[in-house]
Amino acid sequence: MSELMIPPAVKDDPEAFEILRLWAANGEQHITIHSGLNGNAYDFGYLLAQLAHHGANLYAERFNITFQESLKQIIVGFTDEIEESPEDNISGEIMK
Repeated sequence: MSELMIPPAVKDDPEAFEILRLWAANGEQHITIHSGLNGNAYDFGYLLAQLAHHGANLYAERFNITFQESLKQIIVGFTDEIEESPEDNISGEIMK
C-alpha cells in the first residue's frame, strides 16, 4: 500500500483535519468522507470544484493541454457518470 504525502501546510496547522480518503481496490473505488463536516450539499459541491481544479492542473500538465480543456474533460466525465450511474449503486453508512 502507498499513502500519499501529507501537504506541509497541514503539518503546521493544529486545527487541520482530513476530509476524505479515496482508494482503488478490487477494481472499485472505496471512499471515506469525514461525517462531521460543516456546511451542506452546496458546500460539498464547492469541495468537488476545488478537487476538479487540482485535477485539471495535473492532467493539463501531463497531457500538454490547456487548463480549460482539461477541466472541460473532467466536467464531461463527471456529467456522464452522474447521468449513467444509478444512485442505488452507492453503499456505505454514516459512522459516528
